Parts: sequence; C-alpha cells; structure tokens
Amino acid sequence: MPFTKLGTLIAGVVFFLGCIQVALAIGVAVGAIVEPRPGLFLGNMTREQAIDSGLLKIMAAVAFGIITEISRSVEKK
Repeated sequence: MPFTKLGTLIAGVVFFLGCIQVALAIGVAVGAIVEPRPGLFLGNMTREQAIDSGLLKIMAAVAFGIITEISRSVEKK
C-alpha cells in the first residue's frame, strides 16, 4: 500500500532529522561546535530546548514507525 511506504519514509526522515538536531545541540552545549553567530544552528531555541525537541521528534518517529509496521503486517493478511 502506498500509505505504508510513505509513512515509513516519513518516519525515517523525521528520525534522522531528530538525531541531527540532538547531535548539533549536544555539540553546541559541549563546545565542540562554535556558532559564528547566535542562533545559526539551533534557531531561536536554547540548547536544552533543542535537545528536548530532537528527542520528541525521535520518539514520534519511532511511534509512527511502529504504526506503519502494524499497517504492513495487517496488509499481508
């Protein structure tokens, strides 16, 4: 079904973007990444807000991925 494949793609992209956001926020927090101007990488969020937002995206992507796997298993029956 096309919706199952699309859902899997969306879950994968959101998971990847959430991981990148968390990695950037941790890099800025530790000092490994120095922003040339404030807000370049994290936007208008603080480091803590960026980490929270990234983790929320990761959890939502995992939940959406589980839903698409359930859809795929129901489709096979």
